[in-house]
Amino acid sequence: MSSHPYLLSAACAAPLLYLALAKWARPKPIPGIPHYPITSILGDIPRVTQDIRVHGNIFDDGGFYNEAFKTGAAIWQLFVGPFDKWVGFADAQEMEDILNRATRTRAVDQRMVCLKSDDVWRKHRRITNPLMTSKYLKSMTPAIADNALALTDLWRSKMQRVKSKGGTCFSCGDDFRYVSIDAITSITLGKSLDTIPHALSIIETSKIEIDPHGGATFHLPKLPLYESLRYLFECIGDATTLPVFVAYIKQQTLRYTPTFRKHYKQVVDHIFRFVAEARQAVKEARALSEEYEAKSLVGMVAEKEGLPGHESLQEWELRDETMAYILMKFLTQNPEVQKVLHAELIGALVDSPENRPVTFDDMMSPEKTPYLEAVVSEILRCAKVAVASSKQTTEPLELLGTTIPAGTSIAWCTHVACDNATVANEAKLRALDPVRSESSRKNGLGGRGLWKTPTDRFEPERWITVDEKTGEKTFNPRAGYSFPFGVGLRSCAGKQLAVLELKIYIATLNLAFFLSEVPKELSSHRAQIQVSRVPDQAYVAPIEWR
Repeated sequence: MSSHPYLLSAACAAPLLYLALAKWARPKPIPGIPHYPITSILGDIPRVTQDIRVHGNIFDDGGFYNEAFKTGAAIWQLFVGPFDKWVGFADAQEMEDILNRATRTRAVDQRMVCLKSDDVWRKHRRITNPLMTSKYLKSMTPAIADNALALTDLWRSKMQRVKSKGGTCFSCGDDFRYVSIDAITSITLGKSLDTIPHALSIIETSKIEIDPHGGATFHLPKLPLYESLRYLFECIGDATTLPVFVAYIKQQTLRYTPTFRKHYKQVVDHIFRFVAEARQAVKEARALSEEYEAKSLVGMVAEKEGLPGHESLQEWELRDETMAYILMKFLTQNPEVQKVLHAELIGALVDSPENRPVTFDDMMSPEKTPYLEAVVSEILRCAKVAVASSKQTTEPLELLGTTIPAGTSIAWCTHVACDNATVANEAKLRALDPVRSESSRKNGLGGRGLWKTPTDRFEPERWITVDEKTGEKTFNPRAGYSFPFGVGLRSCAGKQLAVLELKIYIATLNLAFFLSEVPKELSSHRAQIQVSRVPDQAYVAPIEWR
């Protein structure tokens, strides 16, 4: 019997089978949530890839989510291949209500920021929460302030070298990484890595390149431990920007690569050396019935270990928590803001010795420095350091009248939500009231205002309230929506420390320098999303005040 009929049937059936498989494999949208047309099994991967190549990320102007929410929708689907979907959400009022009530989330690894909200997470939070009290923040302030002064010394030396080579400004991206690493290691371990002093010691002999626009780039040899820390931070950043299952596979694979193991061992060995020293110091103090004075994160944890009513972290837990601890664009483009801030700081610190480090009390007096509070809040709002946070639902979740299935990844697009919370958009926001949760309708804006001026402008004044009778200016932290550290139970545990650091750096740099505007070719706002939002360009031209 001839096989031709079978071959003919197979040939005819193949296209139909292909079409059926293609239809079956295409992403399946959640009913009721808008999305871009599904044209292939890849879903939105081609568009997202293109946006990242062109715009740097999917959240800024022109990016996937930014364009999606311009349609007026507050919720949108993104398809990562045939089986993984993300739901982007961008309504500030509902977001704050949901995340304040949320009790269960799921993530990938074992750092506290990624733990499920279970007993292990609660144990970590109970132990680390006291580290953010005024007592401990005050003890950390001198180290942060000294690092800030060291940064001004480095910038003076850099600017002198730049001018001698005919340049006008220099890239400061590495400088902020240096000072961050120095501050982090000083706060967490009690001993700075001293990357800023290292840079200062070699600045005169280092290689320097001047581009056609006058921008200088310094090529400074890095300390080995700094390189290891930076490598690990980059690995974390890679994981946080990927879908959950891809991130998990990548993390597990990385652990077995020689490069990762080398850098990881160097950092862990360094941490454990200080952990052992802190625990030994606590043991000796207790043996002598003396009080141990903790001056670092590991010291503070070790100080409480073994005491009645206090829990202890296992070796791996303390290691991971320590590693987890381990922006000048807007100021350079707004000279009047710098002048107002400088005048306020000079007035507030008029009785202080010149060139002394700022203190905890200096930075925690909003009645004396309301404009500093406003500048810091506006930088955090405009810089969009954390453009979004992602969580995975552990049970069905109701979002603006739509049920999100369990196991769905949600991108809380905080910066888009807060930028859209304006008086101009009030009618659109109120139109959503019928589908809001009962608690959201009851609480409304929760005592916040809606932004009265366009949110694409850098305006510290939006945070300032002026008394009509006395003319007194006060800082209003609830002037409008801004969630730089997330919202609710799972918001950033170290936000008080982060704000304190930012205040110290901004105040110290503003007291020392006026930051002149750099060429427009070197002042792009294009950024990439790593652990946080990182600008592609960061140049400064510091000039000492006259």
